[in-house]
Amino acid sequence: MIFGMKPVSLIVMMAGVLCAAGIALAEDTRALSDGGRPGESLTVEQLVASVRNSRESTRSFEEAIYSSLLDKPLIVRGVLRFTPPSRLEKDVQEPYRERYLVEGDRVTFESERRHVTKTISLDDYPGLRGFVDAFRATLAGDVARLTQAYDTSLDGTRRKWTLWLYPRDQAGKSMVKSIELSGSEGRIDMITVYNPDGDRSVMTLSQERIP
Repeated sequence: MIFGMKPVSLIVMMAGVLCAAGIALAEDTRALSDGGRPGESLTVEQLVASVRNSRESTRSFEEAIYSSLLDKPLIVRGVLRFTPPSRLEKDVQEPYRERYLVEGDRVTFESERRHVTKTISLDDYPGLRGFVDAFRATLAGDVARLTQAYDTSLDGTRRKWTLWLYPRDQAGKSMVKSIELSGSEGRIDMITVYNPDGDRSVMTLSQERIP
């Protein structure tokens, strides 16, 4: 476990903050670089291009965590922040206060309810590093690097698409079975992470900009 949590929980946090920058581009119709119409199909390359020009963004989220250890899903809410090139933050505000911060190769966890602050290095967690590097590659428009770490499957059109990511290496497979991103145009609306043991986490991202 990392920070006393199951790996999938931290992975969902990474997915949320790393994809938050892509949501900011949804308001810019130029995000899809080839100028296609909303009803047309698109490729992984075109989708990645839509989040290539990432910039500082802030988005609220609601996350439902489904676990065999829980009688019902745990619902948490908060704010995601991304500051290029590599500062990523998840600020959980309800029903408790927790903060996750990714800066370069360091991940810091702060919890008021647990009265703890811990920092780890991605060098100590190859599977997590591969995950972070792959999403950074997405934001940078580096499709080759993304597909080196994940097998991909893309379905739908520009108006409504779903992208599945499947880890290639064993370290990644031990942490996550698959990641499902769904959205419209250049906007990511939902991120679902499936754990190898059957647990999953579903994060819904707000379309509204936070001042």
